[in-house]
Amino acid sequence: MPKFSQHYSSHHFYVPPAILSGLIHFAEQHQLAYQHWFSRFNLDISQIRNLQCFVTFQQLCQVIKSAIEETSITSLGLHIGRSDGLISMGILGFAMQACKTVAEAMHIGLHYHRISGSVLDLNFHEYDDYCELEISPKIPDPILFEFFCDEVLSSILSCYIAMVGDQDDLLSIEINYKPKHFQEYNSIFNCPIHFNSNRNVMRFDRKFLNKTLKSYSPANYATAIQICEQTLQQITQINQASYAEILKQLIEQNLPERFDMKQAAQHLKISERHLRRQLLEDGLSFQQIRQDILQCKAKEMLLKNHTISEISQQLGFSELREFRRAFKRWTGAAPSIYKHNLQV
Repeated sequence: MPKFSQHYSSHHFYVPPAILSGLIHFAEQHQLAYQHWFSRFNLDISQIRNLQCFVTFQQLCQVIKSAIEETSITSLGLHIGRSDGLISMGILGFAMQACKTVAEAMHIGLHYHRISGSVLDLNFHEYDDYCELEISPKIPDPILFEFFCDEVLSSILSCYIAMVGDQDDLLSIEINYKPKHFQEYNSIFNCPIHFNSNRNVMRFDRKFLNKTLKSYSPANYATAIQICEQTLQQITQINQASYAEILKQLIEQNLPERFDMKQAAQHLKISERHLRRQLLEDGLSFQQIRQDILQCKAKEMLLKNHTISEISQQLGFSELREFRRAFKRWTGAAPSIYKHNLQV
C-alpha cells in the first residue's frame, strides 16, 4: 500500500480544519469556553465547524496548544479522535464505508488522508500474520506530536469499529512516548500497549484486510472518490501555487464574468480578510491582479485581430466606452492607436 507523506517546513501549509471542527464539537459537549481559542487567530468558527475553509498548519497548532494549556486535558487528542472517527472524515469516511473490503478502505484512506486534515506521515506494512500502520513524526513539539498521534490512533480505531463493528483484530500498539494519560489507553484500545518504544505503530491481525463491509456500494464509492479526488487536487493546488497564480487562473477561466474577491475566497475556502492580507504580504491586491489579466487578454486579442467590440464583450465590460477608458489607463493609448503602433 502507498506511503502518505507531507511536509510542514512552512507554517503556511494549508490543511482542512477537520481536527479543529472536532475540537469545537468536544468543547461544546463539555461546555468549555472555546471561542477565544479561534478569535485570537482570526479564524471563523462557523466556517471551521462546517469544514468550509482551510487553515494554516501554524493556526492549527496554535489553537490546539491553547486548548491543551487552558483545559489541562492532555488526552484531548484521544477524545477528539474517538468521538468523531469516521464522521469527522466527511466524504473520505463515506468513500471508505462504500468499499468492498477493509483492504480497499485502508488503501483509500491512506491515499486521500490529506483531505481529512491529517498532519502526520503514515506508512502501511503487510507481513505473513499481521499488518501494521506506522506513524512517523514530523512535528518537533512533543506536546503537539502526542496530541496528533493520539488523535490519529483513536480516529483509526473509531473508523475501523464503524466499518466492521468490533476491534477484535487490533493486536497491539507501540508509541515512542508515555503520556500523563497513559491509563486511558487501556480502556480505549483494549490491547497490549508499549510506551517509550522506538516506533509509533498500530498492529492488526492480517486477516482483517479480507473482511467485507456491509455498507459496500459501487455507486456511492464512485461518487465519493470523485469528490475526494477534486478535494485532494484543491489542497495540492493551494499549497503549491501562490495565491496570485491561483487567482489569475480563476479570473481568466471565469471571463466574461466579473469574478470577484468574495467568489475567490469561497473557492479557496478562506475568508476574504485572510485572502486580502496574504496578497498584501506579496505587495498585491485582488483588483491589481484582475486588471493585469484584463490588460494582457486585451492586448493578446488585439494582436489576433479581434474587434474592439468583441474584446470588450469577452472581457466582461458592460459598455464599449468603459473598455476604451480602461485600455487607455493601462497603456496610455486608445486600443486602435495601440494596435497601429505595434504594426508600424
